[in-house]
Amino acid sequence: MSLIKRPKLSIYLRLVLTFLFIVAPLYAVSAQMNRVGQNSVKEEISSSMLAKVHFYLASLDQDFSKTIKLGREYITDDDIGKLSVAASIMPDYERTKAMLRLQKQMLLLKASSSYITNASIHISMLDRTISSNSGVDIIPKDEFNVLSTSEQRGYSPFIAWKNRLFISMPYPENILSEEEPSYLVDIEIDQKEIVKALGDMIDNAQGGALLIDDRNQWSLSSLHRPETETGLRDWVTGKISSGSKKGVESIEIGSKVHFISYEHSSTMNAVLLTYLPQDSVLGPLNTYRFWFRLFSIISIFIIAYFSYIIYRLIHQPLRTLVKAFRSVEHGNFNHVVSYRFKDEFSYLYIQFNAMLEHIRVLIHEVYEQKYRAKVSEFRQLQSQINPHFLYNSFFTLSRIAKNEDYESVTTFAQYLGQYFQFVTRDGDGEVTLEAEWMFVKTYVDIQSFRFSNRISVQLGELPSAYKKREVPRLILQPIVENVYNHGLVNKKKDGMIEITFEDAANYIVIAVEDNGDELTDERLRELQSKLGSEQPPLETTGLVNVHRRIQIKFGDRYGLRMSRGKLGGLRVEMTIPSEGEDRI
Repeated sequence: MSLIKRPKLSIYLRLVLTFLFIVAPLYAVSAQMNRVGQNSVKEEISSSMLAKVHFYLASLDQDFSKTIKLGREYITDDDIGKLSVAASIMPDYERTKAMLRLQKQMLLLKASSSYITNASIHISMLDRTISSNSGVDIIPKDEFNVLSTSEQRGYSPFIAWKNRLFISMPYPENILSEEEPSYLVDIEIDQKEIVKALGDMIDNAQGGALLIDDRNQWSLSSLHRPETETGLRDWVTGKISSGSKKGVESIEIGSKVHFISYEHSSTMNAVLLTYLPQDSVLGPLNTYRFWFRLFSIISIFIIAYFSYIIYRLIHQPLRTLVKAFRSVEHGNFNHVVSYRFKDEFSYLYIQFNAMLEHIRVLIHEVYEQKYRAKVSEFRQLQSQINPHFLYNSFFTLSRIAKNEDYESVTTFAQYLGQYFQFVTRDGDGEVTLEAEWMFVKTYVDIQSFRFSNRISVQLGELPSAYKKREVPRLILQPIVENVYNHGLVNKKKDGMIEITFEDAANYIVIAVEDNGDELTDERLRELQSKLGSEQPPLETTGLVNVHRRIQIKFGDRYGLRMSRGKLGGLRVEMTIPSEGEDRI
């Protein structure tokens, strides 16, 4: 017998100590893997981003250098010289030919680069602009003044004006002179093409590219991310001020750390940079096979030892509980478990047995109460359906009788008899869809005696496959009644009601639509809100009542949907299952 008394440790404490002892080596190995992986990935990403920025920047530099060179060559063109000084004494034929030749030159200049959207020559003496896009036109004075006098030309080949980007070459070129130049060649840059080129640089959907002017006068971005771009512009301004020309850095913008690769262009006096969120690159580090194999080997030993400890401590009692829960899942509420030790599991076993006993008592009570409540609510809603037009019908019958139209009296009385025979059925909570549809036709026939001169009704054809479908009684007529009472109540003429059927997959859609003028957006939102409310319907009849009864009968996936129809009024769509999905 041992004289040393072992301290009493709960299962919880033993598990905590075991986890700490086993997991510590994993943390050390994982930390080393993460450090090595991060450093390697950062180096590769930096090299790749810097090389890509250099390649695209060299391409842009080459393209714009060629564009600027071509533009300067046109300044010395003979036709421009003649038109700028001797246009008034040139014969019309020669002047026209010279202008046509210049337009061809502008077309060639535009075609020389995909980044040019328009090339133009402004000749002051003629007060004419010759452009590749619009031919010959009057000089746009505001554009001409900006492009000929802008101070931006002193430090950049580009001039930003009204969200447009230009390359301007006036003659004579003197940015300090207040005199108007004799002529000016301007090239408008296609910013969309540059943005597209910037987008081609980025392979990662979370990254982006920016081309930013040295003085932050303009910038072009592959993605519109205002918060990120503002931070990048401020960062670039600081880099230019410090004299840095290119590099790769990690900076924090907002709440995210980004990899930034940048390079300055002396040709454009702008900086091209790409950025990539660090999280999108350094998230999963599944590299370095050596560390992965080492991690796998250690994991195998750890899992084996950990499994043995878990088996001894908690696996056996847990397995007993799992079997008991699976038995309950299959509907066996008489399964009783026993445990011979006095620890935390003993409490769980006792409570499990008590829970089953309590469940057995509650199941019968709750299920029966819920079922009775649903049936009671359904019957209550069903009983709320009462004909709103009872008095109007008798007034109409009286009017027809006074006119001694006895045939119409007979027909109208038959319709009323059919109507009230259907409404006052006490024993039928459900009818076939065909019977419900015939009742709607009867209701429409009755209303036609009152509104035939101002309301017409177009009735669709009920698909024969669904004629015997059982539905709650009085679910379609209240929708049609709502149109007469609300949708077309103030329609003096040309009122229209359209009822259609749509056979969709596993369900039927019955649409009732009108061309009333009363439906406002606010009223439509109010109706839609009532349908979505979980509160019981307050109205005695109407759309909410119908929607609630359909959901009680078939489930929450079905019911009514409201929208503005193509006729301009309210469109109510009733959705019911095509086959039996009854809940009560």
